[in-house]
Order: sequence, then structure tokens, then C-alpha cells
Amino acid sequence: MITALILSNLDKLYAVSILVLASVVTIFNVGLHHQNWIKTFSGSMTLILLPIITFSITSVISGNIALSLGMIGALSIVRFRNPVRSSFELVIFFFMISLGICAAVDLRWVFVLGAS
Repeated sequence: MITALILSNLDKLYAVSILVLASVVTIFNVGLHHQNWIKTFSGSMTLILLPIITFSITSVISGNIALSLGMIGALSIVRFRNPVRSSFELVIFFFMISLGICAAVDLRWVFVLGAS
């Protein structure tokens, strides 16, 4: 039963593992440029979890227009409580969200976006 569930969702497991790999590569690359915020636990976990969360939300709402409109309304209420310290940090957050959306649409876009 569990094996059948895993095999039926193998494409999603591939996508999540590729997103984790892309996140780790991004963390390494941002760390090379001496960005201290990425060296914290919360900064690193944000970059790892953000694409996976975005991928799961996009996958769930992709087939249902009513659910997607409700989710957009609910997500518009949620915001970061911490002020973003630099514009580069904000760009990295948007990059990770874009990775998650691209993985939900077509996994090839993750490779194209991740290579840039």
C-alpha cells in the first residue's frame, strides 16, 4: 500500500528532491558572496522550505479555480514579520518562490532557472 502510494507520486518526490538540491546550491552560492544572513539557521531553512511550500501550494490549487482564489486571499494575509534587510535578500526569497512554482508547472524550468 505504501509502496503503491510512493510509486504513484514519484514525480512529486523527484520535484521535491530537486528543489532541495537547488536550495542547497543557492545557499552555497549566496554564502560564497559573504551574505551573513544566509549563515543563520532561519535563513538557510527559509531557503530550503520556501520552494517546497510553494510547490505544494501550486500543485494543490492548479486544477481548482475556486480553491486557488481562496488560497490567494488567505496567503495575502500572511506576511513576514521581520523586515527584509536588503533588496538582495528579497530577490533570493522571490527566486525560491519562483523555483517552487516552476517545479509545479514543469520540472525542466527548475533546471533552467537553477542554472542561472
